[in-house]
Amino acid sequence: MRQCVKDIGKYGFPHRTVEKWNALHNEVVTAHNVHNYQEKLDN
Repeated sequence: MRQCVKDIGKYGFPHRTVEKWNALHNEVVTAHNVHNYQEKLDN
């Protein structure tokens, strides 16, 4: 991830979510719809 010069960039959407998204299992990320995504995320 890019380094932020200003504090406002540290708390933006990409910096809060990229690490969490990359930590998800591949089957969760490739879910076909929201219902399947939530079901797999809970497991």
